[in-house]
Amino acid sequence: MRIKTYLKTNDIKLFICSYVFKEVNNQMSKKIDDQIIELANEMVDKFGTDYIIELREIYRILYQKYGTNEGSIIPTDYCYNRVNNGIQIDKKPAVFEYIERGHFRCLGVNYPYNGLIYHKPKQGDEIVVGKCIEGKRIIAPSEDYDLGILNTNKQCNNIEKDYSHKTKREPGMRLRFEVLKRDNFKCCACGASPAKDPSVDLHIDHVIPWSKGGETVLDNLQTLCSACNIGKSDMI
Repeated sequence: MRIKTYLKTNDIKLFICSYVFKEVNNQMSKKIDDQIIELANEMVDKFGTDYIIELREIYRILYQKYGTNEGSIIPTDYCYNRVNNGIQIDKKPAVFEYIERGHFRCLGVNYPYNGLIYHKPKQGDEIVVGKCIEGKRIIAPSEDYDLGILNTNKQCNNIEKDYSHKTKREPGMRLRFEVLKRDNFKCCACGASPAKDPSVDLHIDHVIPWSKGGETVLDNLQTLCSACNIGKSDMI
């Protein structure tokens, strides 16, 4: 009887410890999410959405402000254009755009981001696993990209196709000028410019094609010369 009682008591203790550990982790996760949101929103308020923050700066700010250790933070979990294994994007807020290793663009929550979403397996090259439309992240089935077999054509079949556009297909004159000015009146693909070659004809192109749900907004438009635009396929 004593042995059975001891085992039962130990089981209860283990259960309670496990439950408390899970609850602490859940509370910590929620807290870190709020910290990341506050940090990104503050950067946007101070510097605008063009501000690029470094990984070390994220670690430093969160440690100084909240005492959060860097081992508890994975900034790529909070990106509009990145996804990591085990992340539920419907529950994890997006506030950054991943630029390159250790560098993130601060956009804040509910930013109308448009672009592809990437995943980097532990072994293998970076692959496209979905896309973000007006801040809404759409991911292909995880069993596909976990195996590293997702390709552009397959992705298009797996991602929902029922798009309701919020903008007109053709950009207005003012938006065209903003795109050209941002891109320094050069082709984003080859660098061709009418300033150097008067025969160069510049076009305004959708990064995510209109037919695939892309909106006519500044972040989804780019400058291409006629040659590059004609050569660009609509296979995103």
